[in-house]
Amino acid sequence: MFGPFSSRRRKEAKAELVRLQAEFEKLPPIEKRTRLFRIEAGRETVEALAVAIILALLLRVFLAEAFVIPTGSMAPTLMGAHKDIFCSRCKCRFQIGASVEREYAQASTVVGGVCPNCRTMNSLDLAGNPNHGTFNGDRIVVNRFQYAIQDPERWDVVVFKFPGNPKQNYIKRLVGLPNETLTLRHGDVYASVTGDSKAPATILRKPPKKVLAISHLVYDTNYQAKDLSASNYPDRWQPWQLNAETPPQDSWQVKYDAIGLRATVQTGGAEKWLRYFHRWPSESQWKDIEAGKPLNVNPYSSRAITDFYSYAEVSVNPRFVYDESPSPLGGTRLERFLNNGYSRGVFSGRYQSGGPISQFQGVADKLLSNDRQSVLGVRDGTHWVGDLMVTTNLETDKDAKAITLELVRAGIQYQCRFDLTTGMAALVILDGDRELTFSQAQPKAQTDVYSGQRHEIRMSNFDQELQVWVDGDVVEFDVPTTYDGNEFRRIDQDRPHWTPQHPLDAAPVGIAVTGGSATVEWLQVQRDQYYIAMNSNSYGISDYQSVNQKTGRQARPEEMQALMGRPEEWQGFDWKVRQSVTFELKEDQYFPMGDNSPGSLDARGWAGKAPPAMPDEVIKDAWKWREVSYVPRDLMVGKAVAVFWPHSWNKPVFLPNVSRMGLIR
Repeated sequence: MFGPFSSRRRKEAKAELVRLQAEFEKLPPIEKRTRLFRIEAGRETVEALAVAIILALLLRVFLAEAFVIPTGSMAPTLMGAHKDIFCSRCKCRFQIGASVEREYAQASTVVGGVCPNCRTMNSLDLAGNPNHGTFNGDRIVVNRFQYAIQDPERWDVVVFKFPGNPKQNYIKRLVGLPNETLTLRHGDVYASVTGDSKAPATILRKPPKKVLAISHLVYDTNYQAKDLSASNYPDRWQPWQLNAETPPQDSWQVKYDAIGLRATVQTGGAEKWLRYFHRWPSESQWKDIEAGKPLNVNPYSSRAITDFYSYAEVSVNPRFVYDESPSPLGGTRLERFLNNGYSRGVFSGRYQSGGPISQFQGVADKLLSNDRQSVLGVRDGTHWVGDLMVTTNLETDKDAKAITLELVRAGIQYQCRFDLTTGMAALVILDGDRELTFSQAQPKAQTDVYSGQRHEIRMSNFDQELQVWVDGDVVEFDVPTTYDGNEFRRIDQDRPHWTPQHPLDAAPVGIAVTGGSATVEWLQVQRDQYYIAMNSNSYGISDYQSVNQKTGRQARPEEMQALMGRPEEWQGFDWKVRQSVTFELKEDQYFPMGDNSPGSLDARGWAGKAPPAMPDEVIKDAWKWREVSYVPRDLMVGKAVAVFWPHSWNKPVFLPNVSRMGLIR
């Protein structure tokens, strides 16, 4: 029947076409032109829509695609579901992870987080402040075409198919490349040639843009708690000189005004140091400060800088907060739309929104116990970080002779010295009175830093390389600014150092001015990314996997946090408890890790994390990489290019979050 029916329809269609053509021929010329214009316009519209749809599909498949970040494994570079708040004390803005609320069907509720700047526990006002709600992850654009014409590059932020389940996209930072054997040790990554036992392992260094992108905040003087400034709690930046037990009076004067920090010095021709001491008030000290009670705190007391991540959330069982938890199925459509796809929930009458964390039974003992052992719980990290960066806004008068920036790592002093009469900058490495050498000759560079001027100067010591910026521009030295830290300190000596004469790693950042007078109006300390050496998917990941020879058991995180606050015990501790791990890559194998190192499921530990393989042969073939610690070239999707839409603020409604839009570094 199909053949005769089709033939008849074709004849009818042809006859209808002949009839319409005959009618058209009878029309006046003007009407003919009008109808032709209408037909052409309609056809062009349809063609334009068709082309737009095709181009959009081609753009998505071959060039670019939009993704939503699901988790916090790349924080602070990229945000998954999170809270975005301003510290209640110092007003520093920071983010808190909230993926646990999305991943586990509201099995946990995020109720607070710790400020990275002043370490205040911030309790969230979930019922009263719309901007304390949970925001969805960043929306990003991914270039799918780039890896079709070139191989992925180290430090790229890449999107790929998860080897444990190729139907799921992951996003991480690419660290290891094909045919490399990677070793993670003391927070750094080393690489050698796979299969070549004689090839030396060299540290992987980040270019300047990546240094700035990956760094984490330690302290910023632009965010100083007012009640702290009003008390006699000593500032973290203190005047200092060698062998000093108390701050010298004829040195830097540190004050805070409405604008922020203002540190001034009249040198009298001598070298005057301003040094950073890493500490913050305990809970009981904060209570005394608020009550106006006097404090007696040693201005030179300090602790080691660690891998603290403010993104680590404080969460509790939802029953502490809700009678009816938020749900993607509850509430009205408008309510779910305004609350990022979830209903608002019904708050419990027992919940004190914005009240102290201690309201959550038993949780307070774990979170607020830093008076018993220096700093415990979420107040600090557990791994010492020696790779640091300092930025200052500094002005000198015409009589000033020199500026020195210093970063201490493992007791070694790394300095950048500016001769203010010539503008020449020189890098120096000191071990006490002994000057050490770079990989080549001493690096020098001509700069625009002279006396009588104001400049923003930044210096970093990341990955055994010194880098310097002046007014935002990288200073180009005449020789490489790299060094081999293993020549200065053995592996077991790569630890924080302290002496009664010099605090070293207990006060690892310093600025000195020689001659004339100077004013500093901003100081910021940042740290490098610390890659934890682990090769499992267990929680509570740590470098401290070895047995402590003194106690006969594994070093617990709270023990390490307490140790960080006791510099006099650093030398006697058995630092060999820190482990290193190695991963071997072959052809077309890549090794990605998350910027949120302690909270990232990545190539270090996803082997064996995938669900059981199904009996279907196609599924088995898709999951053939489920037990490996790398990403095959075939699973690379593309390079993350830009954050085009971070969350908008809930109050005022739909206010764009412009500050987080931009290229991904």
